[in-house]
Amino acid sequence: MRGDVSQRHAVLATVGTDGDIFPFFGLGRVLRSRGYRVTLATHEHFRARAANAGLEFLTLVSGAETEDLLSRRSLWHPILGPWTIATWGRPLMHRQYAELRRLVSPADSALIASPGVIGARLVAEERSIPLVSIVLQPWLIPSRMAPPAMMGGGTLSPNAPRFVGAAYDRAFDLVGWFLVGRGLNRLRSSLGMAPVRRVFQWWLSERLALGLFPDWYGPPQGDWPPQLRLTGFPIGDSRDDSGLPGDLGAHCARDRPTVAFSFGTGMKHAAALFSECIEACRLGGWNGILLTRFREQLPENLPAFVKHCGFVAFERLFPRCGAVVHHGGIGTTAKALGAGIGQVILPFGFDQLDNAKRVVRLGVGTWLPRADHRAGPIVEALRKVLVPEVRSRARAIAGRFDGMDGLRDAVNQIEGYWQSDEGARSGNIPVR
Repeated sequence: MRGDVSQRHAVLATVGTDGDIFPFFGLGRVLRSRGYRVTLATHEHFRARAANAGLEFLTLVSGAETEDLLSRRSLWHPILGPWTIATWGRPLMHRQYAELRRLVSPADSALIASPGVIGARLVAEERSIPLVSIVLQPWLIPSRMAPPAMMGGGTLSPNAPRFVGAAYDRAFDLVGWFLVGRGLNRLRSSLGMAPVRRVFQWWLSERLALGLFPDWYGPPQGDWPPQLRLTGFPIGDSRDDSGLPGDLGAHCARDRPTVAFSFGTGMKHAAALFSECIEACRLGGWNGILLTRFREQLPENLPAFVKHCGFVAFERLFPRCGAVVHHGGIGTTAKALGAGIGQVILPFGFDQLDNAKRVVRLGVGTWLPRADHRAGPIVEALRKVLVPEVRSRARAIAGRFDGMDGLRDAVNQIEGYWQSDEGARSGNIPVR
């Protein structure tokens, strides 16, 4: 890249829980190692971690606002989840736009953002700031050729007639307008900008969107956006070299399989489910590790075959386990694939069912509908994945991670985009 890269300011903007934020930490570290100034814009409780990573910080969501969202049980409902996110996020849109606008400069800044940070897309459009959209999971990409699996029975059949697909698209756009579009267009009107009709097409950068997953996980489709490029999973995004805490290592080394249970770093409403998981371990004769930051979800006294852990890097734990039971978030799914272990996925909402079905197609796991999130079905599902055949396939999938460096490849793409943008501004390279 031409010029002094230290004068380039990369602003990384995202919201969500650890699985949504850690890839941006990874991108920030790689960008910092190449000499860029980097600011992470996200939830306030990541401030200290950003400082430890050498990143500047901007608060997009306060601690109280984060707590308000996570306390809503409807967040994890298969139908009400998107509505909950939208009603929570709409009041934050204008402030996030204003904060990001204040931070960036057309002369030296670029935005690297999750599509859900609407303010970043607005600022990029209004101030002609280079924007790269980060897509963490294939589920976010509309497609009639390979429709994403939707919770609540809303999945479009790939064999649907064209008129059905067109009607589905119109309904999808209507949902986008109802959830996000009304608030977005009120803000755009106040800024003198034309309204947006198709939110879920508009929210991606027109120049470059990066899918942080490999093509064998999300095969590119002919109707995907042409500006989308795949880089591979963001391996090592959490960058935690502390090893296993306490006596987890000895617990995993006992003479019977160990199963890890995790339902997301933001999940505060899984007390009943964790109880079912403890019973599943008792019935199956397995060791269990219950991963949650919210200890109050668990019984005060745990049986000897179960351990609680508030946080551990999955890269350290999963290779020591026989299987993992989880919600199907893309971060947990990818770490389990990289560890070469079987998966049982209990999806709640959002992209989780889509990830579950991709794991099934790869032959390394199974999933259970919400009605079967009980000890008996969990035991039967675990018995299906704790077999040599599944372990062998899982290890073969893990072999595909050798040489994968999605973070490095993503930053290479970002640098190439910035270089072409600088050339276009100087008149040397045409904008495509």
